[in-house]
Amino acid sequence: MKRLSQLTYGLVLMASLGMNQAQAGLFDFLFPEPTYAKTQHPIVMVPGAFAFDNAFGLLDYWHGITDELRSEGAEVYVVNLSSLALHETRGEELMADIEEILAISGAQKVNIMAHSQGASASRYVAALRPEWIASISCTHCMNEGTHFAGNLVEALGEDSIILSLGQGAIDLLFDFIESGSTSPSDGEFNSDERLNQSAEALLVAASLDDYDRFNALYPEAMPAVDCSQINNGIDGHTGGGDALVNGVRYYSWGGTKAVTRLIDPLDAVLIPIVGLFMPDDVVWDGLVPGCGQALGEMLRDNYPSNHYDAINQTAGITPLFLNAPSIFVTQANRLKNIGL
Repeated sequence: MKRLSQLTYGLVLMASLGMNQAQAGLFDFLFPEPTYAKTQHPIVMVPGAFAFDNAFGLLDYWHGITDELRSEGAEVYVVNLSSLALHETRGEELMADIEEILAISGAQKVNIMAHSQGASASRYVAALRPEWIASISCTHCMNEGTHFAGNLVEALGEDSIILSLGQGAIDLLFDFIESGSTSPSDGEFNSDERLNQSAEALLVAASLDDYDRFNALYPEAMPAVDCSQINNGIDGHTGGGDALVNGVRYYSWGGTKAVTRLIDPLDAVLIPIVGLFMPDDVVWDGLVPGCGQALGEMLRDNYPSNHYDAINQTAGITPLFLNAPSIFVTQANRLKNIGL
């Protein structure tokens, strides 16, 4: 009887396991894991100037974008570069971050999605370590600089006390923001805190002259026509550069609506201040010229967005008919479909 009981128990257990597996299979069939944005290589989000990841648990730099990518199956890492720094400084930080992400994930390459000055850091890494990068996709790229930087310094005076005090205040502000910058979501990549802010360095980096220097050193995927030569064109845009360089695919998209919603504090306060130092004949997005956004294949240059709408800021206060997260998800699907 004891042997029969053991046999009966074993049969019941096997039947139970079989039912559980069948139920699991049925559940997977009815509710499959999303794969629309599931790229072969992990996605690394690279912020622009004034970068942070999550400020005091209240505001994500990539508001709603990383959540949407993950909900569609993407493996996403968020890096946090220095907010106010030279291109090479941020590029070296990103290179260290990507090396660690590759070690953590076991991946051979990553797909980069960048914003603004994040494009420069990404281009720097791709130029030095192309074997690590499958693609770079950037929105509202800063690839040619902004007239604002040089014109502000010229208007106030390079040795101006006002300029010096303003730079010091911005340094302190972003030290404070960085001190409360966290990555609360699972799967986010926490790089070391970067508290050595320098608004002076950023003004240099964002200038047209420094971008001329940087682009001469790292010209990969840049348009053949210089931005300054087409500012008076119909839309101020170029068609982009080579889409494939050293095995890295390059994509970009953007728009040139400087002010899109006045209830957004960035539109109401920051952009008008920047506008005081922008030439009247330049087509721009609230910070950078439209023609400076092109890199590699220019997917679209006329989204109804400004520089901050591109990352769904402030906290989703964007044009009514713009869905920034969906643009990133669509780009991830594009990468997936070509095996990246």
